[in-house]
Amino acid sequence: MSSFAIKIIAAVCMLIDHAGLILFPQYKILRVIGRIAFPLYAYCISEGFRYTRSRTKYFLRIFILGSACQAVYTLVSGDLYIGILLVFSMSIILMELADCLKKALSEEGSAISKVIFGGRLNKEQDKTVTVAALCAGVILVFVLCLYVEVDYGFFGVMLPVFTSLFSDRKQKMVMFSACLIALCIDMTDSFMIQYWSLLTIPLLAIYNGKKGKYSMKYFFYIFYPLHLAVLYGISYLI
Repeated sequence: MSSFAIKIIAAVCMLIDHAGLILFPQYKILRVIGRIAFPLYAYCISEGFRYTRSRTKYFLRIFILGSACQAVYTLVSGDLYIGILLVFSMSIILMELADCLKKALSEEGSAISKVIFGGRLNKEQDKTVTVAALCAGVILVFVLCLYVEVDYGFFGVMLPVFTSLFSDRKQKMVMFSACLIALCIDMTDSFMIQYWSLLTIPLLAIYNGKKGKYSMKYFFYIFYPLHLAVLYGISYLI
């Protein structure tokens, strides 16, 4: 199964989930089906980060769209709840810091040393600064999740990060599965049906690592705000 097929499944499940949330809250099965969407998208974010030609552009697309959606949501609801696109924006920043650490440890020289310090750091200084930056990033995300309601919480932010730590597919699945289980346990008190998201593990086990025949990458960016606008519009009319 290609990444395109995974994204289609995730988009359909997300639509079903939000239809259950907004239009048909009496049908819990819709929310159960929707549990599959987030882990699939998290895995795709990890893959997208790995294969994108420009990580900066990749981050900016998700962050700008997420900020726009967040601004509309906050203005309408008055709630500071941080949505999924900003969650993935934080994930991308941490993935970049983790990648910098891997390069520093392999003595290639991290982006932190090259970009911020102009390559003036020696190897040991580069390792120290990069470890400190990654730890600071993780701690900041953890503290944010303690004081602000973040979609899927701390482990939701970390799911793509843990998945990106290894290039070997079996190792990626082990890390993905471990973090997803931690996410389910973390949400046990508030959202028991999150355990249904573990069904994504066998689904991703048949992922072939290929993009697929079609791309339609901009469709998936547009689909998120568009389907929410349509569902809320229908809800308003009803």
